[in-house]
Amino acid sequence: MKENCKRELPFCYPPCFLLGPTGPTGPQGLPSAQVLVGTTTTSLPGGSAEVYRTGTENEVILNFVIPRGEVGPIPSFEVGTVETAEPNTMASVTITPIEEEEE
Repeated sequence: MKENCKRELPFCYPPCFLLGPTGPTGPQGLPSAQVLVGTTTTSLPGGSAEVYRTGTENEVILNFVIPRGEVGPIPSFEVGTVETAEPNTMASVTITPIEEEEE
């Protein structure tokens, strides 16, 4: 038996192991299933996310339904100064956001 633990078990820190002889081969396991992503669909805002399982025992297909987020406010801005530039160079623009008034 090989041993990497120089302390008394079970108070061995850092963890250690005792290596014994190899055991007999176990029985054949079941085949593993293949998991595939099918479709992803967007639903109306405020709903719950859903996952639907289709396919077979050996080939699982997951179809997702994800709710769309709420539409956010449309930003307002004002274009200030615009400076042209030489050909093949970048122009500059000053943009100022317009603050929304609280209702």
